[in-house]
Amino acid sequence: MFKPIIAITAGDPAGVGPEIIKKALSEKEIKNICVPIPIGLNKKAIPGKHTPANDKHVVQSIKKALYLIKTGQADGLVTGPAAKSAFNGKGYTEFLANATGSKQVEMLMVSGRRKVLLLTRHIPLKTVSRNLSIKEISKSVELTVDFIKNYFIRQNHAPKVAFCGLNPHISDGGLVGNEESKIILPAIQSLIKQGINASGPWPAESVFMKSASAFDLIVCLYHDQAMLPLKLLSWKKIVNVSIGLPFIRTSPGHGTAYDIAGTGTAEYMPMMEAIKLAVYLTNQNIKNKIINYGCSGT
Repeated sequence: MFKPIIAITAGDPAGVGPEIIKKALSEKEIKNICVPIPIGLNKKAIPGKHTPANDKHVVQSIKKALYLIKTGQADGLVTGPAAKSAFNGKGYTEFLANATGSKQVEMLMVSGRRKVLLLTRHIPLKTVSRNLSIKEISKSVELTVDFIKNYFIRQNHAPKVAFCGLNPHISDGGLVGNEESKIILPAIQSLIKQGINASGPWPAESVFMKSASAFDLIVCLYHDQAMLPLKLLSWKKIVNVSIGLPFIRTSPGHGTAYDIAGTGTAEYMPMMEAIKLAVYLTNQNIKNKIINYGCSGT
């Protein structure tokens, strides 16, 4: 039976990453579907204590994983939680984009059948509006729709894309902001002209209240607009997928959880889901030659 080779980095050794990875790798289900290469699991650290040395270890682990993929010794990547300070205040997404020379990388959250695109990521809430533009929104959604069509959707099915609004009550006719009419709606109209089945903007609560099968993609304007409802609906299943890299990369949809590190109580289901999704996507990639970077399993 073919098994893809998946590099799995521990993240911050003072967080829950090493614990949840060890738990996940002990499961027969994971052993049956891939050949894992754990990286950085045994680094000694004080649980819950973030240090610059730990940040350095995070980066070293990622660089090792990238080397394995580039030299054909691994097919895909799963990353454990790390502090943003390891990447100079950015995140894995931006670091990996820069390290691989990828011009456009998007953050897609997958939770069961729900797939949610974050148009902005780790930026202050007050700067969200000025980081949105018709052109960039269109580019982000186009790339994500292509990814969904390649990996998740049956052939000849046009993914249904729902846009959330930015302001309360989607600006209530311009009474509480105008981003919906000035930026979001024109972006939707542009996408429709390109043949993308987009709708909205809708109030975020209305979109997430619908069944998971109502839309193939939900587009959120900022980080917490996406993460809050997802964590309330199915926090154990959230997986972060980086779109636009020359290989598959996933991670569990949570942070370092320093407060429970070292207690042995960390929930490892999100890491299980991240590995399983990485395996599925990598298998699809190898089978259909969607992107070509890495080796071809065992």
